[in-house]
Amino acid sequence: MRLTRCQAALAAAITLNLLVLFYVSWLQHQPRNSRARGPRRASAAGPRVTVLVREFEAFDNAVPELVDSFLQQDPAQPVVVAADTLPYPPLALPRIPNVRLALLQPALDRPAAA
Repeated sequence: MRLTRCQAALAAAITLNLLVLFYVSWLQHQPRNSRARGPRRASAAGPRVTVLVREFEAFDNAVPELVDSFLQQDPAQPVVVAADTLPYPPLALPRIPNVRLALLQPALDRPAAA
């Protein structure tokens, strides 16, 4: 059986595609293994995700414990607790700059930036 030019080009293209597929697959597995052994890069580069706590009961919640658990994983992790009105009893959130309580209802006695 004679191999035509079209068949040879098709076989070469399939072989090239398979080589590229195996190379990309190999590259995808390399960073996962090196990340597990090496130091965390996210801490050095800064946090990339902000945790937003939105739905919770005002009178019976575990929001302070939730915030503490996130801060134990990464102390620089930004956490925003969003509520429609000021919760009562007040939340015992840590007083650090990356943890904020955001009230969503506008009020005349607060500045617009708040």
